[in-house]
Amino acid sequence: MLNEINQKIEDLKNEIQKVNDLEELKQIKAKYLSKSSFYNKLKNSIKIAENKKEIGQWIQTYTLGINSILNNKKEELENSFFLVSRDNPLFKSKKRINIEKKKGIIHPLTLVSIQVMEFFDKLNYHYAHSIELEEEKYNFDILNLGVDHPAREMQDTFYLSDGKLLRTHATNMSARELVNSKDDKYRSYSIGPVFRNDDNDATHSFQFSQIDIFNNGNNMNVSNLKWTLNELMKFIFEKNLDTRYRPSYFPFTEPSYEVDVQCPHCQGNKCRICSHTGWIEVLGSGMFSPIVFKNAGKNPDQSQGWAAGIGVERIAMMKWPITDIRDFYNNDINFLRNFKGEEN
Repeated sequence: MLNEINQKIEDLKNEIQKVNDLEELKQIKAKYLSKSSFYNKLKNSIKIAENKKEIGQWIQTYTLGINSILNNKKEELENSFFLVSRDNPLFKSKKRINIEKKKGIIHPLTLVSIQVMEFFDKLNYHYAHSIELEEEKYNFDILNLGVDHPAREMQDTFYLSDGKLLRTHATNMSARELVNSKDDKYRSYSIGPVFRNDDNDATHSFQFSQIDIFNNGNNMNVSNLKWTLNELMKFIFEKNLDTRYRPSYFPFTEPSYEVDVQCPHCQGNKCRICSHTGWIEVLGSGMFSPIVFKNAGKNPDQSQGWAAGIGVERIAMMKWPITDIRDFYNNDINFLRNFKGEEN
């Protein structure tokens, strides 16, 4: 397989020498990635293969090799364009430019994060600083996502050569807190990026932010989970919104719930934003499975707790009707000026 990968990379090196503009480069990129039968076959094979980790490393070797060549060529073409354009008389003309001094606006993802931090700080939750470069132990094994667990097939993971990985969800912090905490009663939250080998389009990204919430104690139950999440939704959206809890499945919680919130824009009266249902799915949650406590070295008969995971981008896209997740990362000043917050 590595020989085939290296041959594809060599083919690209030869073919890219004939590329003279960015549009042609875009077509070459599609040929070797999104429209490549070899690449798609490689990605699909990981779903049924036993050596998922090895195939994952092959995929990374291929994508990194291809993207490195493409990025170098793109930089070369852009520099070439600049050198040609620099001879244009318009570039040589001198004009005084008056720059209006304006203070920046806090980024919408930061605004949501600040709200979440304010809410949980009032409830005396401990803030756990995120660990993004993770071990399989905390990202998968403790959370009942074993080597042969089908849930691993749903997550294309970025593995590193030393066996570590970029975490695929923020629940790794709950696993770490559970293992390291010596107190029977412990509650924490964290906010940070997670990484998945996903498409980069209007609703998907290879990197996005998650909020992880963890509350462990002998008297923790579903009522406590619901009260906390219900109050959090009201606090974030600044409205008295209804919520509903649908039974679901997560390997590390039992029972598990998908949580929907009443559409904040139509108050449940059905509109385009909520696809005319009156509800929007917002997060996943549940009571920690006894298996998780056992995997963390705790006595499942004496431990009880709940966890929840929320996408920061999802909350922001609901709070302000945004249809393209890429808008958060493009640094478009016209987009960012639409948001109100404390000036910086």
